[in-house]
Amino acid sequence: MWEALELDEIWTYVGQRRRKVWLWLAVERASRRIVAWVLGRRDAATARRLWQALPGRYRRHCWYFTDLFPAYVDALPRWRHRRCPKGDGGTSVIEAVNCSLRQRCGVLVRKSCSFSKSLIMHTARIKVVIDNYNLTLT
Repeated sequence: MWEALELDEIWTYVGQRRRKVWLWLAVERASRRIVAWVLGRRDAATARRLWQALPGRYRRHCWYFTDLFPAYVDALPRWRHRRCPKGDGGTSVIEAVNCSLRQRCGVLVRKSCSFSKSLIMHTARIKVVIDNYNLTLT
């Protein structure tokens, strides 16, 4: 059975605004469940790390919907990758998930007094929110 995943990245920071960290997400379109996520830079290496973080079944039998960011071209299988321009609705599910995560996790809000001083704590806070988000879907 073929499934659809939507992939996107959102920025946050650790300590200071100039220390940007990107949260890369893969969301199952039908269930809105986050199936994989990684933190890193906004580059092709992190896109490949997201690909490696996907469970095997999503690497074998899936369509991948992303925005036009070029890092996905190198990381995803070409014939199953669908690049979607802004406004066409191809990544609307993951954009909604991004908004939900920003509402639930203070460190993901750009203009906030809530921030992490270390990457370890940043990762831990995001993990708790993502785990709770996925639990609310079941």
